[in-house]
Amino acid sequence: MFTQHLQGESIWIERGYNPRSLRSQLGLPKDANLNPRKLLPLALTVLLALSACGGGDTGASSAVLTEAAIIYAQSVTQTAAAAPPTATATAELPTPTNTALPPTATPTVTGTPPTNTPAPTQPQQQSQGGTKAGCLRAELTYETPADGAQIEVNENFQKRWVLKNVGTCPWTTAFSVVWIQGELFGAKSVQPFSDFTDMEIPPGERIDIGIAFIAPDEQGTYTGYWMLRSDGGTLFGLGPDGRGWFWVEIFAKS
Repeated sequence: MFTQHLQGESIWIERGYNPRSLRSQLGLPKDANLNPRKLLPLALTVLLALSACGGGDTGASSAVLTEAAIIYAQSVTQTAAAAPPTATATAELPTPTNTALPPTATPTVTGTPPTNTPAPTQPQQQSQGGTKAGCLRAELTYETPADGAQIEVNENFQKRWVLKNVGTCPWTTAFSVVWIQGELFGAKSVQPFSDFTDMEIPPGERIDIGIAFIAPDEQGTYTGYWMLRSDGGTLFGLGPDGRGWFWVEIFAKS
């Protein structure tokens, strides 16, 4: 209240009025609040009373009232301008919701799945040789060293096979022992029968074949596969159909 009182006087002082004279001019009490908002209705009441009684200088008072009305109107305008804008309601957007996607269809596999066929660990003991009538067939009756024998690397050794003629045709010295595949062990790939015998091998007889080999220079297991070949170039070997191989297998150790 006291603050409003002082503010009212300062407004009039800024406009060139003496607060004390102003109160006297308007017929107001000495402690009357000169705030235009308070002053305007009070002064109007006093002036109306004076006019009714025919007293007082109403002209000067009217000028003061006009000034008060102007100040009052300005204060109202300034107050309205300074007032914060009225908040407007903001429509809230709906919170998005996650829509579950339908599950992806998983194809159903029908039937029996294929199975892997393991590869053979060693070549099949079979060739294109032999004859249906069993003319050319052999049987292994003895060999040395045995399969898997341990031989020092780079060491010379001899492999012996004793083969029996179990076919119906004789083997001449023009026949030979031939390498098919695998490790050759430094030997010749073709070994004629004449290196092992000077006689024909009729059915039921045997031939002793001995071939010199050299063990490889790196440690490991090595195998070489061999067959017989007739003087007409037909390959044959072991088994009922004369198509099986015989072989040399060693473990080279360092």
